[in-house]
Amino acid sequence: MTFTPGSTYSGFTLKEHRFIDELHADVYLLEHEILGCPLLAIKNGDSNKTFSVAFNTVPTDSTGVAHILEHSVLMGSKKYPVKDVFGEIHKGGLMTFLNAMTGGDITYYPFATRNLKEYFNIMDVYCDVVFNPLLHRSTFEQEGWHYHQEGPDSPLQYQGVVYNEMKGAFSDPIRLIFFHIFAGLMPGSTYAHESGGDPKNIPDLSYEEFCDFHHRHYHPSNAMFFVYGDAPLADELAYLQDNFLAAYPGKSTVCEIVEGETTTAPVTITDTYAVDSPDTAEKTFLAVGTSVGSVADREQNAAFQVIANLLFNSDGSPLKKAIVSSGLCKDFGGFFLSSSCTRTFMITYLVGSEAEHRDRFLDLYATTLKGMVDKGLDRDLVLSELNKYEFNFREESSKAQRGLDLIGKAMNALKYGLDPFDSLQAEDLIATIRRKALNERYFEELIGRYLLDNPATAVITLTPDPDKPTRTRAVEEQRLQDYAATLDPEQQEQLIRRTRELMAMQLAPNDVATLALLPQLSLADLSADVDFHAVRPQAMFGREVLISELATNHISYLDLGFDFSCIPPEHLPWIDLFGTIITEIGTSKLDYMQFAKEIATCTGSFSHSLTTYTRRGEPEKTRPVLWLHLKCLPEYLEQALQLVAEVLADVSFADRTRIREIVGREFAWAEHAVQSEGYGLAAARVSAHLGPAGRYQEMFNGATAYLALKQLALNYAGMEETFLAALQQTARLLFNRDNLLFAVTADRQELDRIAALGGIIPAALAATPVTRYDLPALTLPDHEAFITSAEVVFAVQGGALLTDNASYNGHFEVLRTFLSRDYLWNTVRQMGGAYGCFIQFSQVTGNFALISYRDPQVRKTYEAYGAIPEVVSDLDLPPAIMEQLVIGTYGSYNPLQSPAARAATARNEYLSGIDPEYKQQRLREIIATSPADLQSFAPAFAAMQAASHRAVIGNRAKIEADRDLFSSMTEL
Repeated sequence: MTFTPGSTYSGFTLKEHRFIDELHADVYLLEHEILGCPLLAIKNGDSNKTFSVAFNTVPTDSTGVAHILEHSVLMGSKKYPVKDVFGEIHKGGLMTFLNAMTGGDITYYPFATRNLKEYFNIMDVYCDVVFNPLLHRSTFEQEGWHYHQEGPDSPLQYQGVVYNEMKGAFSDPIRLIFFHIFAGLMPGSTYAHESGGDPKNIPDLSYEEFCDFHHRHYHPSNAMFFVYGDAPLADELAYLQDNFLAAYPGKSTVCEIVEGETTTAPVTITDTYAVDSPDTAEKTFLAVGTSVGSVADREQNAAFQVIANLLFNSDGSPLKKAIVSSGLCKDFGGFFLSSSCTRTFMITYLVGSEAEHRDRFLDLYATTLKGMVDKGLDRDLVLSELNKYEFNFREESSKAQRGLDLIGKAMNALKYGLDPFDSLQAEDLIATIRRKALNERYFEELIGRYLLDNPATAVITLTPDPDKPTRTRAVEEQRLQDYAATLDPEQQEQLIRRTRELMAMQLAPNDVATLALLPQLSLADLSADVDFHAVRPQAMFGREVLISELATNHISYLDLGFDFSCIPPEHLPWIDLFGTIITEIGTSKLDYMQFAKEIATCTGSFSHSLTTYTRRGEPEKTRPVLWLHLKCLPEYLEQALQLVAEVLADVSFADRTRIREIVGREFAWAEHAVQSEGYGLAAARVSAHLGPAGRYQEMFNGATAYLALKQLALNYAGMEETFLAALQQTARLLFNRDNLLFAVTADRQELDRIAALGGIIPAALAATPVTRYDLPALTLPDHEAFITSAEVVFAVQGGALLTDNASYNGHFEVLRTFLSRDYLWNTVRQMGGAYGCFIQFSQVTGNFALISYRDPQVRKTYEAYGAIPEVVSDLDLPPAIMEQLVIGTYGSYNPLQSPAARAATARNEYLSGIDPEYKQQRLREIIATSPADLQSFAPAFAAMQAASHRAVIGNRAKIEADRDLFSSMTEL
C-alpha cells in the first residue's frame, strides 16, 4: 500500500515519509487527526515486530506515582479483568521482549514478537491496560505500598513491590549522585523529583492521588505510538483506531514538562550513603555534574559523547592518568547524559576517595583540562575514540532488539518536540564530527566553553555513614509507631483484616474463564522444527577453529579461550583480576596509555570473561576457560590480530604503579557491586557445594574471590611481590597452544581473511608441556549469611536436582517456566514484596538454584522455596493453562539473539556436548508436556530440598532476625 503525505489513514494523517538508507527502512510520521497524538512507523523486513505506547508522565513529587502506576496498569483492565495481566501473558507467549519502564518524564510500554498473530494480540492487551485499567485499591497496595500487619502480635510494616525495589535502588550511591545532580542543576523542575520514588516519600502517596495521576496522564492526547518491523502499517493503524482511539471524542490536556530554574552558579551538595562496616576510609564518592546544553543540539551532543569517553574513560586520557595517579581515588570515570531530560549533562566522578580531597580534585580537574585544551588534544587519542564511537554505531544494525533501540531514539526526539527522522540517522553526523575533531580545535573549544568556563556545575560529596542504616530504620519505625498510635482497637483490627484480605487475594488463582479472555496462541501456532545454529569446527592454520558464519555487518568477532586448569589453585581467586590487567596493561613496547589508544583505534573492544564447561554426561569433568573477546571492522583486522598476538607473547607487568591502581579500582567497584547487587556472590557460594564447576565459580566469582581481592587491595604493599609473581606465572602457564580454544563469528569474506591472517595467534603462544591441577574440595558451612549495608536481601537456595543426565528432558523446562513465572512470581514477588525471583539451572550438571532479588523477606522466601516439592507433587493444571506454559517455554527455548550472541550460545553448547539434534528433541518434549510429566519431578525436588544449601546476602537486621536459618554469618 502506498502512503501519501497529507492523506488520512484510519484516523491518522501522514505528516512525513522518508526512506532512510542506513536503516534500509521506510519511516512514517503520522498524527491522529482528532487526538493529535503522533505515531512513528519504521517499516522494514525485520520479522521481530515491535510496538510501544508512551506517555508524558510528569511527577510533581518523589512519591513514585508514575513508577507505581507503570506496575499497576498491568494488573488488569476492563476487557481483561485478569489478576496480573503482565504475568499471565509472560507465561505463555513467544514474545522476544515484554516490559514497561518509567523515566524522569515518560512511561512507556514496549513489546516485540516474531509472530504476527501474537503481535496484534499483545497490542490489544497493552492498549487496554494503559487506557482502561482497573486500578483496584488492592493493586495500589500490592505494587505501591500499604501498612502490613498479619496479626495482633506481628510487627507493623510498610510493604509493596515498588517500595522494596526503591529501597534497593537507594542503597546504590551512584543512584544518589544522579538524584542530587538533577535536583542541584534543575531546581523546581520535573527532574528535581525522583520519578521512581524515594522510599521515605512513597508512603505519602494516597490511592486517590494515584488514580488521579492516571486520569490526567494516560489519555491518547498525551501518548505517542511507535511500530517497527514487517507488520502491515495499514493494519496497525486500523487496529489502533477501531479498537481504542475512535472511542475518544476529542483532545485532552497534554502534560507539559516543568523546566524549573536554570542554575547559573556552582552548587555544592553533601550527603551520606549507608555502609555496614565502621571502616570508612577511601569510600567517599565525589562527583561533578555540568549542565552542558540542550537536548536539541544533535551535533554537539554527539561530540560530547566522544569527548566524555576521551576524557573520563580512556586509559589513554591524560586527565584520567593525572587524577588516578594523584592518589585522590581508586577510580575516575564519567559519561555524557543526553536523553533523560531537556538538558544535557557531563558527569564525572571519583570512587574510593575522601571528603577532604574534594578541593584538590576540583583544582587538578580544572588545571589538567586547561592544559589539554591549551596544548591541543592528542590526535591519536581523538582518532581512537572516534573509531570506537563509529564502531558502536555500525554494530547497532546487528542488535537483536534493533526495533526497541530505534524506537527509544525516536521517542526521545518526539517527547522534546524534535525531528524523529534526524534521531534515526547518524552517518553524516559522524562524518562531520570526525572532520572537525581531526582538522580543527573542535573538541578543545567545546571543552573550554562548557567544562572550563561554565558556572552551571554541581559538586557532590557522598560520604560513607555506618550509622545511616540504623537511623533510617529508626525513622521508619517511629513513623509506623506514630501511625499505630492513632488507631483505636477497631481500626487496628481493620488493618489486620485488610492485610489478610490482600494476602488472600494474592493467593487466589485466576479462574479459567477469566484467563480465557486473554488472546492467546495455541500449540497449532508452533513449529516442531527450529533452525538452531551450530558452530562448525574447521581446520585453520593447523588447529581446530569453531566457526559461526553469520551476517555481522562485516564485523569480525574473535574469541580466544584459554583453559586455566593449568593455574595453581591458590592463584585462582586472582584469575579474573589477571584477565582485567592483561586487557589493559600493555606490552614491553606499548605502555598502558599507548595500548589503550591502539585498542580503541583498531577494535570495538578487547575484554575478557570467565566460564566453566562440563560436558553432558560427565559432571565431574570441568574445563575452566578464560576468554579474550575481540571485535573489529575489516580495515583493522590485521592490526587487531597483531596487537593481541603481542599481548599473548609480550604482556608486561613492569608498570607496578598502574597495576596497583587497577587492583584498587577493581576492589572499589567490587565492594560497590556486593552492596547493591550481591546475588551473584551468594549464588556462587551455593554452587560451590555442588561439584567442580561450582567450585571454580566460587573461586573466581564468589566470596572467595571477593575476599581475596579485598585482602590484596587492603594489604597491597605487603603482597605486591607475591601478586606480581603470580601474574607472571599465570601468563607463562596460560598462554600455551595446548590451552587455546579459538572461535570466530563473521561473514564469509571475513572468515577467509581470518583464515589467512589468524595464524599469528597460535604462533605467539608457547608450545611447552602443560600440567593440569585438580581443584580441591572446599570446606564451607551448609547455610551462610553475608552482611552488607543494603536495605534488602538476596536469598539463594540450591542443590543437586537432576544429576542423572538421563532424568533431564524438555518437560522440566516447562516446570521451570511454571516455577519462575507463576509460583515464585506470586509468592516471592507479589506476596513477599521482592522485586523479582528467578531460577538458575544447568541442564549439563543438573544443579538448580532459586534466587530472590531486592527482597524484604528472609524466612518467608525460604519457606516459599521449601514448599516447592509439595507444589510440584500437587500440580494439576487445567489444559488451557498448561498449553500457555508450553508455549511460553517454547519461546524461551528459541530466543531472539544478535549474531554475536547466537554464535556464543552455539559455541558454549558445542563445548558442553549439546548439538541441534539434542535441542530439537528437547523442543519436541516441551511441546508434548502433560501435567503428569511435571508432577514426575516432585521426588527429585524433595531429595534436593533435603540436601540443599542456603546463602543470603544483604541487610543486617533482616538477616539477624532469622539467624537460626544460617550456620555462619560473615561481614563483607
